[in-house]
Amino acid sequence: TVLLSSCSFIAWAIPFRLAFQSEMEMSHFDFVIDLVIDSFFLFDMVLHFRFIAFIQNGKLVTDINKIKRHYKAHKLRLDLIAAVPLDTIARLVLPSRFANFVDSLKLLKLIRLGRQFHTVDRLFRELLDRGFNLAPLRLVEFLSGVVLIAHWAGCGFYAVARWKNRYQECAGKESSGLEISKWASHHAECLWSDTWIERQIRKGKLPTSGGATLQLYIRSFNWALPTLVVVVIGDVVPVSSNETLYAFIWMAIGVTINAAIIGNVANIVSNLETDSADFAGRVDEIKSFMFKHRLSSSLHSRVDDFSRYLWSMHQGSTVEDDFIMSLPYTLQTAVLEHTRAKHIRCCPFFDFCSKEVVKALSLCLKPRVYCKGDIICHYGDMGQEMFFLDHGTVEVISADLSTRFATLHDGSFFGETALFIKQPRASTVCALSFCDILELTKHDFLVELRRRQINLSCMMELFNSIHNSNIRRNKAVNENLEISKNQQTKLSKLVQKADDSMCYNNDDEKAKVFKPYSTFRLCWGICCCALSIYTCVAVPYWVAFAESNSDEYSLIMINVLIDMFFMIDLYLRCYEFTFPANTQYEKSQMAVDFISCFALLDVMSYRLSGMKHFRYLCLLRISRIPSFCDEVSQNLNFRGIRISLAINLLCKQGLFYLMTNHWVACVWFIIHRYLERSEKFTWATTDCPFGGDVGDYKCLAKYDPVIGEHNICNLGSMVECYVRSFHFALTTLSTVGYGDISPVTEIETIWENCVVLTGACFMAGLIGAFGAYLSENDSLGMNAFRLKIQSLKNYMSYRNIPDYIQNEIFFSHHFRWQKSQGLDEHETLQILPEPLQHDISYEVKRRVLHLVPIFKPLPLIVQKRICHALIPQVYPKDSIIYSVGDIGHEILFIVSGVVTVTLPSDLSELDTSGKSNAALNKEKFEAIGKILSAGNHLGESCLNSNSGVRQETVISKTTVELYALSKDDLNGICRFMGSDKEKEFKESFLRRNGNIWHFFDDLPGMVGPDKSDNEEQDLLHFPWSDSAQSFNGSRRPTNAVRRRRLSQARRRSLSYSSRDVFRNMFLERRLQRDDQSSRSVVWDPGSPRGN
Repeated sequence: TVLLSSCSFIAWAIPFRLAFQSEMEMSHFDFVIDLVIDSFFLFDMVLHFRFIAFIQNGKLVTDINKIKRHYKAHKLRLDLIAAVPLDTIARLVLPSRFANFVDSLKLLKLIRLGRQFHTVDRLFRELLDRGFNLAPLRLVEFLSGVVLIAHWAGCGFYAVARWKNRYQECAGKESSGLEISKWASHHAECLWSDTWIERQIRKGKLPTSGGATLQLYIRSFNWALPTLVVVVIGDVVPVSSNETLYAFIWMAIGVTINAAIIGNVANIVSNLETDSADFAGRVDEIKSFMFKHRLSSSLHSRVDDFSRYLWSMHQGSTVEDDFIMSLPYTLQTAVLEHTRAKHIRCCPFFDFCSKEVVKALSLCLKPRVYCKGDIICHYGDMGQEMFFLDHGTVEVISADLSTRFATLHDGSFFGETALFIKQPRASTVCALSFCDILELTKHDFLVELRRRQINLSCMMELFNSIHNSNIRRNKAVNENLEISKNQQTKLSKLVQKADDSMCYNNDDEKAKVFKPYSTFRLCWGICCCALSIYTCVAVPYWVAFAESNSDEYSLIMINVLIDMFFMIDLYLRCYEFTFPANTQYEKSQMAVDFISCFALLDVMSYRLSGMKHFRYLCLLRISRIPSFCDEVSQNLNFRGIRISLAINLLCKQGLFYLMTNHWVACVWFIIHRYLERSEKFTWATTDCPFGGDVGDYKCLAKYDPVIGEHNICNLGSMVECYVRSFHFALTTLSTVGYGDISPVTEIETIWENCVVLTGACFMAGLIGAFGAYLSENDSLGMNAFRLKIQSLKNYMSYRNIPDYIQNEIFFSHHFRWQKSQGLDEHETLQILPEPLQHDISYEVKRRVLHLVPIFKPLPLIVQKRICHALIPQVYPKDSIIYSVGDIGHEILFIVSGVVTVTLPSDLSELDTSGKSNAALNKEKFEAIGKILSAGNHLGESCLNSNSGVRQETVISKTTVELYALSKDDLNGICRFMGSDKEKEFKESFLRRNGNIWHFFDDLPGMVGPDKSDNEEQDLLHFPWSDSAQSFNGSRRPTNAVRRRRLSQARRRSLSYSSRDVFRNMFLERRLQRDDQSSRSVVWDPGSPRGN
C-alpha cells in the first residue's frame, strides 16, 4: 500500500512540476517528500533482492540465491533506474543550459508505475477473499486512471502554450505589474500571446495577469478531461498549430479511452462477466416460463424465496460436486474431510467403519437444497436414499399430516431405513426452513460396502435397535394424541397440533391484503416508489429554486405526511408484510428506512434553525428506489404484465439518469445562488439566452455593483432558470456539450469536470443496459427464434431434407415457441429443488392428468412426478408419428387432435416380442378402434419389449398435441411404488386405453388377476391411491344397447365439441359390424368421450 501510494504521488507530481515549475519552484518540503519516496524504493529493492519469495512453476521459491538471481534477471535494472535520483545528480554535474534535460530525467521514476498493476491485482484478490464486491472498486480504479491520464494531458497542454514564447524574454516585464497593455498585463501578453491562455483571458475566464498556478491548472484540466471522454464543451480550444496538433493526438487517444469507459462500465452495469448475471438470467428465465403459463402466486413466492436463498448462501450454484470432482482425488478427500465426512462419523451406523470407508462414503454424498415447505420424503414411497441434514430444520410427520413425531436440526439424519430394509417409508419429512441436505443412495452405499467386504451384522444390529425405538416412540406419540382428543385430559392442553407447523400454508395468519402479490402490496409498492422519487426530486429543487417562504407551511405539511407514510411502511415491513426473506430486509434495508424517518424532525426548524438540516436525511431513500421498482415489477409480472430483467435494468438506468440530470441542475444553480453570490461573473450572469451583453437584464442574472451581489434569477420565474440549468446538465451528462453554457469560476469548472466524468459513466451504463436488453432479445426473444429457424433452414437445405419433414420441424418449433417461447422446462427449472420442480410441472400439465383416465386415481405425488417427466410434442395434419418397425421407448398420450392406427399386414417387420403379441395388439385395436383422440395413449407395447420396435403405424388426421413419457422415466417413477404397485400401474397401460378396457387375460410375462367379478371391479383400485375407479361388466354390449346409448349421446351432442361428435359418428359406423362375442369390451356409459 505504501509503494502504491508513493507511485500514485509521483505519477501526479512529476508531470505537474515539469509543466508548472517556472511558476512554482520546488520547496524544501517537496524535496523531502522526493527523498522519502526514493528511500522507499531503495528499501523495496533490498527486500526483493534478499527476502521476498516468488512463485515459479507453481512452487514457492524461498532460497536466497535463487531470489537474487531471479531479481537480477527480471527487475533490478528498471528498479535501479527508477530509484536512483538521477535528476538531482545531473543538476549537480551538468551546467544550467541543460536544465530542461535534467528536468526530463524525473520521468524515469514513472517506470515504477507499471509494477503497481500487479500490486492492485493482489490487493483486489485479498479483498475478494474477504467477501468484498469488487465491481465498484474496479470502477474507481478505472476512473482514477482516466483522471490521471487527463492530468497528464492537461499538464502537457499548458506546457505547449508555455513553451511557445521564451519565458526568459518575458522575465524582465514582470516589473510592470498589472498594468494593462491591450488585453492583459505586459508580462502576460508577452508570455501568452497567440495561445489558448490568451483567449481565456479575453473571455474573462482568467485574470489579466494570467492567473495563479491553480487557476491555470484548472483551465488546462478543463480542456483535457472533456477531450478524453469526447465531450464537446468548446470552453477551452487550441489556437496555435502546436496546440492543435497536440489536441489532435489526445483526441485520438480520447476515442480509445471513451471506448474503454463504455466497455468497462457497460460490463459492470449489465454484469456480462459475473456469476450474478448468469444466475439472474437463469432466474429470469424461470419467471418468464411461469409468467407464460400463468402459475399461482404461491409458486412465484417460493421461487423468489429460493432464488434469494440460493444466491445468498451458495452464490447461485447448485452443482457443488462439479467443483469438487474436478480436483485430484487427494484434494477431493481433503475437501470432503472438512465438509461432509463429519456427518458419516456422527451417524452411529457407521461407527464400525474405517477411515477409508468413511472417506469413500463421503464421496458418495450428493448435496441437495430444499425450499421451505418442500416434502423431502413421502409416506408410502419405497425409499432409496438416506439424508443428512447439513443446515436447516425439518419435521417428521404422519401420513395424515396430523401428528408431528420429531423436529430435526443441523447434524441430524433421517431416512436410514431405506438403506437396510426394503419397505415403504413410515412417515413424511417436510422442510421447515431452507435446508442443505446430503443424500446417500442405497446403490452407492451397497457398492462401497461390497467393494470393501464389510460385515453388516453389527451395523444391522444397531439399526434394528434404533428402528425399534423409533417405532415405539411413534406408537407412543399416536397413543398420546388419541388421549389428547379428550378435552378433559391434561394432554389436550399440552399437545401442539401439526397445523402450527411451517410445513403447511400459514398465509391465513396474516391478512390477505399483506400477501406479497396482493393488490394492496402492488399499490403500496407504487406509492413507495413514487414518493421516494418525489422526495429525491423535490428536496434539491426546493433548496436550489425556492422563491419565498410563502408556501413553506404547505411544503412542510406535505413532507410530514410523506414521512408519516414511510414510518407506517417501516412498521408494516417489519411486522405485517409476509416477506420472502424478512431477515434480509432487517440486515440491509431497515436501517436506511429508520434513519430517513428522522427527517420528520424538520418540523422543529421553526424554533431551532439547526434542525432544518434533518430534512436531507430523507435523501437516503434514493437507495431504496431499486428495491421498490423490483417489488412493483414482480407484482406486475404476476398480473400478466411481463417485465424482464433487462427491461427492469433499462428502466432503472433511465430513471436514475433523469434524476442525476435534475440533481446536477440543482447543484449548478446552488453554486450560483449561494457560493458565488458576490462574484461579478458567474455562469448565470454570462448566460444570455435572449441576446444582449454580459451583465444585461436579458441574461439569467445581473450583478448589482451597489450592493456587491447579483440577483438570483433575472427571468420571469424560477422555472425558466431551472430549464437553463437542466439544459446545461443534460447536454453535459449526455456527452454532447453544446458549449452555450460554460463555467466561469474555478468552482464551476471543477463541478463541470465532475459532471463530465459522471456523464461518461452514465452514458456507458445506458449502453450497457441497452446491450443487456438486446442480448436478452437475441437469446430469448423473437430474434433468437428467427435465427434458430434460419439455421434450421440452412442445415436442411444443405442436407436436402424433404419438404414434408421440413414442414413438420418448423411446425414443431413454432408450437414450442407459442407454448413457452422456446424455453425447455427441464433445463429452465434445473436450479430449483425437485419438489418445487414437480409442483411447477404439475401446474403446467395438470390438464393432461384430467384427460387420461389412467392417471386420475394415482396419488398426488405420483401425478406430480409423471407431469415432470412428460415431454410435449406436436404433429401437423397427415404426418407420421411413428411407423411399424421404428424404435421407440416412449408412451404417447394424446391431449388434442385425432390419429389413425394401421396394423402391419406383414409381421416380418416386427421383432420377436411384436410377433408374439400381434394377435393381442389386433384384438386391442378392434376393441378401442383405430381412430384415437384425447385421453388415449399410444406405444405402450414398449413396456413388454426390450428392443422398442413399434408394432403399428400412427398417422395424425388433425393437428395433434402429444405428451411423451419415456420408459426410463416411468421406471424411475415406479421405483418409489414397490414391485406390486409397479406391476399394477404398468398393467393398467396394457389393459386400458382411454375409458375402454380391452384386455382381461393374464398379460404375457406378467401375472394377471383372476377374472372374477369382484377382482375385476378392483382391477384399478390401488390401495395406495387417493381415489379408485371401478367398472361394471366384462362383456361387450349388444347392438341394441349400443343404439340406445348412441341415441342418448345424440341428444347431448349439442353440448359436445366437434371431437365428441366425430366419435359418435365413428360409433355409428361400428354398429354396422358383426357382433363378435369373443371380445370383451367395457363401455363407460358415464363418459361422453367414450369411443
